[in-house]
Amino acid sequence: MPDLIKQQLQMRLTAALLFLLFYIPASSQNFVLKGGEYMDTVMTRNPACAKAPVAPYFSVDAKYPRSSETLAAEANSFLQRSNQHHKVTGYVTFRFVVDCAGFRQPMTQVLQTDAAYQKTHFSKELINELYAFVQSLKNWRTVTAPNGMQVNYFTYLTFKISNGKVVAVIP
Repeated sequence: MPDLIKQQLQMRLTAALLFLLFYIPASSQNFVLKGGEYMDTVMTRNPACAKAPVAPYFSVDAKYPRSSETLAAEANSFLQRSNQHHKVTGYVTFRFVVDCAGFRQPMTQVLQTDAAYQKTHFSKELINELYAFVQSLKNWRTVTAPNGMQVNYFTYLTFKISNGKVVAVIP
């Protein structure tokens, strides 16, 4: 099969999977696509925030209110509860939306890289444990645009992991 036809077929398949991912309600699920991994793809929205614009967290000063050091210590404590030892090094980033009422929306993109910033996949157990920690965070900020309108915002939490320990949470 010529490369152009393969590319077109891959694009159509990806479009179909994205349609399923974003438009069909379902219980928590994971999809691994060429462009990334998605977790907890349930599409639930707060009706009060449905028309609020979406902005990146840094443009609306919406960083999580606890320090990186505090979050790293809490994440390590959370991971120790499982008694699993993950001897990996790299970065795990969760990307999701916080709505205008300060609630994390369930659809989450997961990005994983090794210490050299090359794409990788860590164990599903580690990713699920880190995601459970993210789900436990409840103090997301609400933000208002200069025009007084409430705003939804995309945010990221990146866990820097060294030899199985969370050494930083960014931002």
